[in-house]
Amino acid sequence: MELADFAARFVEERERLEYSQVAYARSIGISTEALRKIEIGKSLCKADTLARAASIGADIQYILTGVRSTNIDAVSRIVGYEGGIKIDNVVGIGYINSNSGQIQISPRNITKAITRPGDEHITVEQRAILKDLVDKIVETEATLKKAPKSHRAVWASLNAHCRVNTYTLIAATDFEKARKFLHQWLGRLNSSASAPVKDGDNWRKRHYAYIKINTKDPVDAEAVATYMARKFKAESLTDLSNDELDAVYKYVAGRRNKRR
Repeated sequence: MELADFAARFVEERERLEYSQVAYARSIGISTEALRKIEIGKSLCKADTLARAASIGADIQYILTGVRSTNIDAVSRIVGYEGGIKIDNVVGIGYINSNSGQIQISPRNITKAITRPGDEHITVEQRAILKDLVDKIVETEATLKKAPKSHRAVWASLNAHCRVNTYTLIAATDFEKARKFLHQWLGRLNSSASAPVKDGDNWRKRHYAYIKINTKDPVDAEAVATYMARKFKAESLTDLSNDELDAVYKYVAGRRNKRR
């Protein structure tokens, strides 16, 4: 296998999945610079990096051989979110042999892969909150994007952001970090130019819900009411156009982020 061909197909799969270099590097657990070197054929790719790429839908068979796989989804389900290659209940870390194209596992790097959530990790209730946000992101992606991210891709990105193998192992102290990451993702989707057109009433309902949830405090409610009256001469959210509603949404989000 020519390393240059491997690098070109690696890039092709990232672009097929519609990831930027920054987002893809984060999703597969490496730095942007490490990804850049892989994509220009200056660096070999570790087996655990390929496994994480497979977990978010990359066709690893194609990257290695140039022949498309017919079971990408099955492979991503088997690899899961754990980011390692499973061999008889262990995880091995290896590399691509540039001559044979084989994924080689080093025995000295094989370790047991058994980690269970404990008191130091997020609670069941917090997991439910994150799961609900992931579901909303996937639903919105499906509505707005030509190539929407799957549940697997969103979970993989969250896990990489929090530097864990599975979301149940997110540290309790990182819960707000995880929730903020998902809120920002959802916010970017809802603020996209195509959102009001493609999602119609649901887009407005999500904006209404977000604004109301984050203005329960009388001080926040008064601030938003003053903002709407001054900027748009409106007393109710339902009186606003899509652009005006989006402006109020961003105003509320800005106030919320300043408090954190």
